[in-house]
Amino acid sequence: MKKENNKQKEEKISQDAPDYLGHRQRLRVRYLSDEGRSMPDYELLELILTYAIPRKDVKPLAKSLIRQYGSLANVLTTPANELISVSGLSANVAVLCSLMHTSSNKICWENLENKDAETIANKSELVEFCRTKIGYDSQEKVLVIYLNNKQEIINQDIENSGTSTAVIISHKDIGRKALLSNASHVIIAHNHPSGDCTPSRADIEMTQRLLDTLNHLNISLIDHIIISKKEYYSFQEKGVIVKKKNF
Repeated sequence: MKKENNKQKEEKISQDAPDYLGHRQRLRVRYLSDEGRSMPDYELLELILTYAIPRKDVKPLAKSLIRQYGSLANVLTTPANELISVSGLSANVAVLCSLMHTSSNKICWENLENKDAETIANKSELVEFCRTKIGYDSQEKVLVIYLNNKQEIINQDIENSGTSTAVIISHKDIGRKALLSNASHVIIAHNHPSGDCTPSRADIEMTQRLLDTLNHLNISLIDHIIISKKEYYSFQEKGVIVKKKNF
């Protein structure tokens, strides 16, 4: 009799359970089947949100965020404070999204800063790190990477922030920091939020000033990369900067 009562209770609980609980389980199964490669952005975001919002159907919220920001990457790279103030998300959701972006940055940096490698291995790793670090920002930012004479990475820094269409780069400050870091080589990157990575006249002139400043200090400028969400422009690849070593 007790067994029958227990079974009846389980069936009632199952019937009363919200529909989204089964949907969440199906999302997890789909994700595990191919690590999310076949899932659209809104479903990946929906699965992420389930870990911050435990008792609610989060599909409408996921779709709304994708519509608002355009892609999963744009949502995850939006500053937490903006997600809270503009989109009205809870702190838990905003922190989770920001945490995933920060973790992605760290993974890319550790791949780039491979302690077993004497030099930067290839351009693709460098480009991907620059994109993860600043490529999704809505304001122009400058990333500077300092290297020693074996092209081992010493340090990396966000040098400056600007508007959505311009950023000020101090070639003197970069030269000073390179000297203080005992760097032999420098790589710089800055983002174009518009998505068009074509260098402006100011970009070209700034690159030449930085190249002259670093050459005067006997420090080489390996490359200046303009990065966006999907594209990049390499001054070195275009022959504007000629460096001693290739990736």
